[in-house]
Amino acid sequence: MREFVITIEYEPGVDAVADVFIEHPSALSKSVACSMAGDAMWRLDRITGPKSAIERLEYLLLDSERCNECPDRPACHSHREYELLSGDATSSTIYTYRSGIDKCRTLPSLAREYLGDGLFYETERREERYEWRILMRNDANVGRLYDAMQAELCDGLSVSLSHLSEPTHWTDEAITVAKLPYEQREALELAVEHGYYQTPRETSLSDLAIAVGIPQSTLQYRLQRAESWLARHFVAECL
Repeated sequence: MREFVITIEYEPGVDAVADVFIEHPSALSKSVACSMAGDAMWRLDRITGPKSAIERLEYLLLDSERCNECPDRPACHSHREYELLSGDATSSTIYTYRSGIDKCRTLPSLAREYLGDGLFYETERREERYEWRILMRNDANVGRLYDAMQAELCDGLSVSLSHLSEPTHWTDEAITVAKLPYEQREALELAVEHGYYQTPRETSLSDLAIAVGIPQSTLQYRLQRAESWLARHFVAECL
């Protein structure tokens, strides 16, 4: 087995879903997906972010007229079924089933065309980047797939091939990491970015709160909740 990563980057105004992520940098989507034998696939997306982002993403991603795997053409002729499995103001879990994927020039349909059946995907979508991590049986036609992707993209999109290697970890990380509420994830990422967890610390909690523009008590609460979540999940994975 081999794995590789293809990343699609969107300029603003090219795609409605991409625009939501660009306009809401704290929004995050992670998914797992599988191409079954034949022309069908399923996927499960876990999305977190501000209420306004979640509302817009649910409206777009649950629209059966849209193709959510198409890099630049939201309308195509495959059969699509979308279902909201769970959700609240700041998160959603969406199930997708598709058949007739060969009728759309999507990344999964192109991957199946050049790499065959039995493919497994993890995706991450954030800001302008849409990253596809693909597990496959061999890498004989990866170059041809990359060339085909480049040929399909319209103006305002770019594609890059990040790496080609032996499989690393293929677990349920794509779904479980996104279960961390986005406010807590955002606070944790900002704290790491500003050196709060460095030894010695490069910033204080009060200075970090000023830098990110939220009350210190709010930031402290979110960090404590995030740290508690990480600790509990770390211990659970080790048992």
